[in-house]
Amino acid sequence: INNNNFEELIKKKEFLEYATVFNHLYGTAKTPVIDNLKKGNNVIFDIDWQGSEQIKKRKLEYKLLTFFVLPPSKEVLFNRLSNRHMNDKFIVSERMKEFSKDILHWEDYDYVVINDDLQKCFNQICKFIESFLSNSKIDYDKNLIKTHVNNLSS
Repeated sequence: INNNNFEELIKKKEFLEYATVFNHLYGTAKTPVIDNLKKGNNVIFDIDWQGSEQIKKRKLEYKLLTFFVLPPSKEVLFNRLSNRHMNDKFIVSERMKEFSKDILHWEDYDYVVINDDLQKCFNQICKFIESFLSNSKIDYDKNLIKTHVNNLSS
């Protein structure tokens, strides 16, 4: 939708979360999410820390499990962004600048996974979800993540 319509929906509180990221408006419509949750369906979001923070603040009556996905290195992130935004070096540059700020939010998440291999990352997330749904304990090495974040931040 265009920016004017988006702004109207914000005023009407139609979004569960929304943010302006690199001069683009992003948001998740509230009604379809809540309708699915009421039906007992799980809902998966692909949102940044700003959206995650907004959803947490809403204190919905539903369980929430959050994942922060990290790249294996800055170089890999740069290459992935470059491949995604081949024609716009400015976007890649801006995203790399924001990365150092964005990464600081890792501690606000239930789990952090390193996407060095897509299938491995997917399997790890599935394992965490299964553990969460079955109320079972799972080993999670926060120190490993902290070390990785420190390496990415330097």
